[in-house]
Amino acid sequence: VCICVVITSLLAVTNSITAPIIEKNNNASANEALLEVMPNGTGFESVDISKQTLPSTVTEVFKETSNMGYVVKLLTSGYASDMVIMCGVSNDGVVTGAVCLSSNETLGKEKTYGENFTNKDANGVDAVDTIASATKTTAAYKSAIKDALNTAIIMGGGSVDIRTEEEILADNLSAALPSGDKF
Repeated sequence: VCICVVITSLLAVTNSITAPIIEKNNNASANEALLEVMPNGTGFESVDISKQTLPSTVTEVFKETSNMGYVVKLLTSGYASDMVIMCGVSNDGVVTGAVCLSSNETLGKEKTYGENFTNKDANGVDAVDTIASATKTTAAYKSAIKDALNTAIIMGGGSVDIRTEEEILADNLSAALPSGDKF
């Protein structure tokens, strides 16, 4: 019993000494990822998105502390599931950087595909080509970048229609043919 008390006490003291250091290192790692997609950022704070209506792919939003823009973390599916993308968007609606943090895609094209979106606005994102043999992956990536751009507009106080093409079509069909059963 005495040995257990001594070891538990030592572990508690060790934890109290190392906990702040571990937290500091974790914050530094998180800031590295944020700085990768917004290189001129000076600091970032997490934004509470629980009361926002954002695209379904958005999992986290960070605001750059000197008001340069937002970094959006997204979860989407291409060929496989759970592709995690981080995208920086400046206040003027331009992508400052995009990177795939993790994925289960087979070809690995998503690892460097984000480079194509840097310095692009919404029209520029549409112009980025999909990659042959990785069409689902790159189409999902492109869609996630559009979601990040829309999120930045919403977080900045703007209004954006975030419905999918299928939802818009269904709404238009229902409006045009209100007596229709189901489309």
